[in-house]
Amino acid sequence: MKARLFMLIALAVPVMGIPKSSGPVRILSCVVSRAGLLEAEVENTSDATQICNLRCDYTLEETTSSHWFEVSIPARFSGIAGQFDTSRGRPGSYPGHIDSCRAYG
Repeated sequence: MKARLFMLIALAVPVMGIPKSSGPVRILSCVVSRAGLLEAEVENTSDATQICNLRCDYTLEETTSSHWFEVSIPARFSGIAGQFDTSRGRPGSYPGHIDSCRAYG
């Protein structure tokens, strides 16, 4: 019975996916407000400031657009790390991606 349960879990993992973390920084959300302001909310779990390049996608006039942020994220920080005025971006929550991070200081 345990072997069957393990097989079921092993088969379900690729379908469900496992969150991948390439380091101590992760994007919690990329949100466009009603006013068209794109905000990147991040979390840094390390004891060092991180300089990160991250991208937030959003919808602008029926097409997907992206904005890159290069931000300094303090140690043990959780909150808004970048803002960008999209002018007419569609309000909502969008995917974000971290390209790279490096410790600073």
